[in-house]
Amino acid sequence: QSQSFVSRKGELRWPLNGRVAHRFGSARNGPIKWQGWLINANAGAEVKSVHQGRVVFSNYLRGFGLLLIIDHGEGYHTLLAGMGRIDALLDQQVLAGEPVGVMDSSNSDKPRLYVELRKRGHPINPLPWLAAESIKVSG
Repeated sequence: QSQSFVSRKGELRWPLNGRVAHRFGSARNGPIKWQGWLINANAGAEVKSVHQGRVVFSNYLRGFGLLLIIDHGEGYHTLLAGMGRIDALLDQQVLAGEPVGVMDSSNSDKPRLYVELRKRGHPINPLPWLAAESIKVSG
């Protein structure tokens, strides 16, 4: 039984366990604001799809590193960047909660996952979409 993305508003699970380092709308550089959330993760942590959908991008992109974009239908997409490995292929159908990648464990920097939710190509605040118990905020 598939559910529409919109019907799951307020129920989405976070793609991994971690603490939010930067949230949507917070200052980045001068007038530039974060358009998604940056989450401190553990090396080797599994990254999961927040909702069912189809992989529309799964590759390296300069400025993002490894980038995975999942089309959830109804004009909604999630962008996931910062992983050390992507396990989802282009055009693959993924389920909600399905593992799609793993956080990097090779470098000395703390791995961070960048998560962006878009509606018709425009970044939107993911907070109202997430299940409250899946959010951990530091600071």
